[in-house]
Amino acid sequence: MAVVRTVLVAALLLALRPAVAATPTWYDDWASIRKAAAGIKSVETSFVQTRTLKILTKPLVSRGLMAFRRPNDLRWEYQSPLETLLVAKGGNIQRLIKHGTTWVTDASGRLEAMKIVLGEINLWLNGDFSSSRTFRPELRPAKAGQPAHVELVPVDPSLGKIISRIALYFSERPGTVSSIDIFEEGEGVTHIVFENQRFDQTIPDSRFEAPR
Repeated sequence: MAVVRTVLVAALLLALRPAVAATPTWYDDWASIRKAAAGIKSVETSFVQTRTLKILTKPLVSRGLMAFRRPNDLRWEYQSPLETLLVAKGGNIQRLIKHGTTWVTDASGRLEAMKIVLGEINLWLNGDFSSSRTFRPELRPAKAGQPAHVELVPVDPSLGKIISRIALYFSERPGTVSSIDIFEEGEGVTHIVFENQRFDQTIPDSRFEAPR
């Protein structure tokens, strides 16, 4: 009986103990996220993109580099297996494809779609998820096996037939994202992991201009 009584008392004391307040994080709410992102002036990072499809026997893996400079200068470059480049500077956007040793402007009519994508990326990098007219954002707290993240669901049902949702996973460093998952309607998933991130370094204008 003494042992049982001791266990019961211990359990009661634990139940009555004041709860420890959760440590605030920079991604607790939209205002905190925007404030943290505002502290990042520039980002340079490499990335690995892995796309899996049910019809593929093995994933498609691409590698590249990304550079961002406030307020809205962006370079998104695929280096392998194909070399393609998207540069945006001062509102001017160009998409190029490398043929041999020459960069050629892409005239396939995809530029309008790329402008939409670029606009979304700029919102993400600025921590401004709630201003998007394309996706409805939801904050998802960390849980077992999955870090805290923002989940983006298409507003337009027609887009939802292509992309069912996007998840952006937060890094420990305030204002930054460690990876992105893009879930396609059906079985397709594109996973992008950012590596060797460098912040707040001076990036020359030439990084956001088409190669000459």
